[in-house]
Amino acid sequence: MVEYEKLYNEVKAKMSERRFEHSEHVVKRAVEYAKIYNIDINTVKLTAIAHDIAKELTNEEIQECTKKYNIKFDEIEQKNKSLIHAKLGSYICKNEYDFTEDMANAIKYHTTGRENMTILEKIIYLADATEETRTFCSKYTDLVKENIDKGIVEIQKFTITKLLEENKLIHENSIKCYNYYLKLI
Repeated sequence: MVEYEKLYNEVKAKMSERRFEHSEHVVKRAVEYAKIYNIDINTVKLTAIAHDIAKELTNEEIQECTKKYNIKFDEIEQKNKSLIHAKLGSYICKNEYDFTEDMANAIKYHTTGRENMTILEKIIYLADATEETRTFCSKYTDLVKENIDKGIVEIQKFTITKLLEENKLIHENSIKCYNYYLKLI
């Protein structure tokens, strides 16, 4: 598997300064959560720094990557580039950086969440939403530290409400994730 410093530098070279700063903040928050939920810090750091690796790809690069890895997008993903980047990023990291299936899935589902996530998937999903510059959700950080599943429910509730207010499509993974964790808590 790739060394953190090498991946850090490669991700930095692919992103705008603003996007990379966000990724650094996600790493910081993910490490906080990893310490609480007893998960390997290096795995969390690698996954967190790379979670948006495909966020700023050009349309041409998206087409190349889609063809190279034979990626299929569902109807909602096709209409929402922010969902496309997560799936593309998971394929890039798995194939180019030797990420495990769990690490690739954490990237794949970091925007929508999904039902029955692994602890790594939960941490990346929540760290992305609650990193310190995301003031709209950073207020949930303490809740996540107390009860990770309650944190998922609150972040999903916020996200789904925002999408409804903006009259945007909601991916079924988000709805299933919300329902799954709401039943758990």
